[in-house]
Amino acid sequence: MKFGGGRLNEVFVNEPTEEEALETLKGKYGLECQKLEVLASGRVNRSFLATVSGSGERLVLQFLSPVFLKSPALGINWERVSGVMEGRGIPCPRIIRTLDASLLAEGEGHERLARLTTFVPGNRPRAGDPAGAKECGRALGAAHGALNLPRPLALEPLPRGGEYTNQRLSAASDFTDFHSLYRLHPKLPLIEAHLERGARLASELPRSPAFRKIFFLKDLVIHGDPKGDNFLGGESGYSLIDWDTVSYGDPLIDLAELCRSLAVGRERPLFNRELAAAVLEGYRETGLSLPESHYRQIAAAIRAVAVTLGRRYLRDALLENYFVWDRDKHPSRLEQDASRAWDLFDLAEELYLREMELLDL
Repeated sequence: MKFGGGRLNEVFVNEPTEEEALETLKGKYGLECQKLEVLASGRVNRSFLATVSGSGERLVLQFLSPVFLKSPALGINWERVSGVMEGRGIPCPRIIRTLDASLLAEGEGHERLARLTTFVPGNRPRAGDPAGAKECGRALGAAHGALNLPRPLALEPLPRGGEYTNQRLSAASDFTDFHSLYRLHPKLPLIEAHLERGARLASELPRSPAFRKIFFLKDLVIHGDPKGDNFLGGESGYSLIDWDTVSYGDPLIDLAELCRSLAVGRERPLFNRELAAAVLEGYRETGLSLPESHYRQIAAAIRAVAVTLGRRYLRDALLENYFVWDRDKHPSRLEQDASRAWDLFDLAEELYLREMELLDL
């Protein structure tokens, strides 16, 4: 969906610069950098690949978006996860402590939060590749097994009020509430059509007790954001990175997000059944034992994730607080995020119409 009328006024977001990255590496970690590259992947955080002088070690420095809120849990949980994964022989980025032994580095005036991790080499899955989709499913299954068997890993709770998309089930009120939460925002009228569509799609989500439990039971450790960009393939298979949102939830939510990420294209039909089936096939080989009745809700879970992610993008459209903005494709951050929300609603609508066809996915 396009907005007419040219460029909108852009709210300035202070994107982290290479100079700030170099200062953080030296001041917080005591590291001199011989080479620094901006990593183009990721839409929320700003990431840099640093090659350390002398040792040649490559490390990833991430400046975290304000959507995460500041919490020690963002470092503590990642450190616990990497310890378990490494103990099982599963490649996983390891978080590096600052000079004062902190897991996260705070910038000047406590306005910036950064994290340094080891670098995991590899390539992201190719679009439309069933073999890659299956391997991603296997990697997700292996991670679920490592972090939950024989018992779920102990985690610190994520801060309340942060945006952790896959932790909730959207209701129509999540969209209508925009009118009270942002009633004075000058750009609210620009997303009215999006809010109306989102409210309708949310009202069409299943309300059965079995489906609602997927989002409300918090028993097992899940990644929280296993989209395709967070998988890196090497000689021994795919590795799962970016453990910002690791928390307790239902494994089906992770599977729904992975299917949403890998099995959706730009041409209709948007949803590719073959790719989603490949993800599930891979997961069944390595993952937790889920009942068949649970798997039958995967299509509806994908739809719910799409609606909820669309709501978050609409919130981001008004707040305009993401670091990453594709200036070549979108005149403003608002248009970027509103466009992504509209695309997600297209997916949710298609999945609703194909619900019976996808029951046996």
